[in-house]
Amino acid sequence: MPIHVKQTCTRKRLLPLLAATVLFSPFARADFWISGSLPELSPGVTLKLLRENLELKSHTLEGEFSADSEGNFLAQFTGEPGLFSVVLPQDRKLSLAIDEGAHVVIHADDAAPPGFIVSGSPDTDALNAYEAFRKESLARLVYPPRAALNEATAAGASADRLAALSEQEVEGYATHRRELNDFTIDRVGNSVALYATSLRWDPDYRLNELEKIVESFAGGQPQIAISKRMMEKVDSFKRTAIGAKGASLAGYSLDGSPHKLEDFKGQYVLVDFWASWCVPCRVENRHYTMLLDKHATDNFAIFAINLDDSRTLWENASKRDRVTWPQISDSLGWDSPLAAAYNVNALPMSFLLNPEGHIIARNLRGAKLESKLAEIFN
Repeated sequence: MPIHVKQTCTRKRLLPLLAATVLFSPFARADFWISGSLPELSPGVTLKLLRENLELKSHTLEGEFSADSEGNFLAQFTGEPGLFSVVLPQDRKLSLAIDEGAHVVIHADDAAPPGFIVSGSPDTDALNAYEAFRKESLARLVYPPRAALNEATAAGASADRLAALSEQEVEGYATHRRELNDFTIDRVGNSVALYATSLRWDPDYRLNELEKIVESFAGGQPQIAISKRMMEKVDSFKRTAIGAKGASLAGYSLDGSPHKLEDFKGQYVLVDFWASWCVPCRVENRHYTMLLDKHATDNFAIFAINLDDSRTLWENASKRDRVTWPQISDSLGWDSPLAAAYNVNALPMSFLLNPEGHIIARNLRGAKLESKLAEIFN
């Protein structure tokens, strides 16, 4: 959609009148407005409005506007609903979720942590509430066991101790993801902020309810980009559901040898995603060595996909962990198509495939993985 910006800079006392005039304008079909007063702005300083694309981890310039001598601004944009960022001086960014017809008002407020407050956008309110809850949930459920695991690793704790702490962090993160699904379904609803939550959807928890919310949102605005992206996201979860056929994976190992998932046809294979910075992944690597020895005569294999963005990090971690099983990497980190093929947006993550290549279990680690393999091989 072409970008159109209609800008008006005016004195603060005129903003309420102008806002009322614009909001009831017959041209409010797919327009939205951003106005406010930030005295810190220098006269004529240019502010940028960026549209965010979560899937590509990128943004595009939606438009620019500037403030008058007193830091007041009012700009009109023509564009579809979505997530945006206003780029302020000193590289500060203000995140916004904007629906059609919204009039976002930004005002300075020293009492607020970022130094300003936003009003006039229920979708941005929902986005801010979600982000506040996400940070609180992380601090409560993930950071404490992660800190304990890092300390124990640095202190050279026993393998059993590290495994126990690793499991605590993994379970804490799983609970965190479930809490985010709860918050999304119960509090965000079909707001534009729903798109922001899609980064961390847990496909194993309340997915049917999440799908209904996405369908409701897309049904109201079927042509906009974020509707299509969220529908595609939900559909992609079905490709990695229990019973689904595992997507093809292919690449090269550290020594340049080619490997592909099809090489393991006829075997039970654990497709394991890992990275050097993921401490629970590193703990599990040590467990895999024991597991492969235990099932050396069974029809079982491990195929690892490394998600480091540096070959050096991948190589050093592999040597330290004595990774001898087949593994591949494209050194693209989270941008890797290998991760996208299995909707991997958090680590550790693994998929157990049967000899026919269908997913029969997800994210089994430690004793749970041992128990499942014992069940399979009696």
